[in-house]
Amino acid sequence: MHTEEVAEGTRLSAATRYESLVGVSNAIGTHRDPQDLFGALVKELHRVVRFDYIGVSIRDEKSNTFHRHFVDAETEAAIPPDPELTMEQSDAWWVYHNQERLVTSLEARDARFSKLQEALSRPRSGSC
Repeated sequence: MHTEEVAEGTRLSAATRYESLVGVSNAIGTHRDPQDLFGALVKELHRVVRFDYIGVSIRDEKSNTFHRHFVDAETEAAIPPDPELTMEQSDAWWVYHNQERLVTSLEARDARFSKLQEALSRPRSGSC
């Protein structure tokens, strides 16, 4: 994932950041379909930060698994789960067990998530 402030080396105003936060909150409250939600989130978040993909992992306590939803930020195409990626190789597993935020980059290879980064780097086409 590649993240940086949109305003090329300048700080965005607090008003712009808060407007984007309100837009994200509204999107979460109004979109029930994950694909629609991610499309709205991509548009809102691109106002303040550049990124390659967006995703959410929701832990199912009963089955001890994560339900994952990822979308390519450029095409808004769904990124299908990699069947060869074990739960322990995922970023969600690391975050859950360490209870810390995680910011990573596809350009800066991270051995902990090499299979995940490989899956996210695969070329995709189409849109949702």
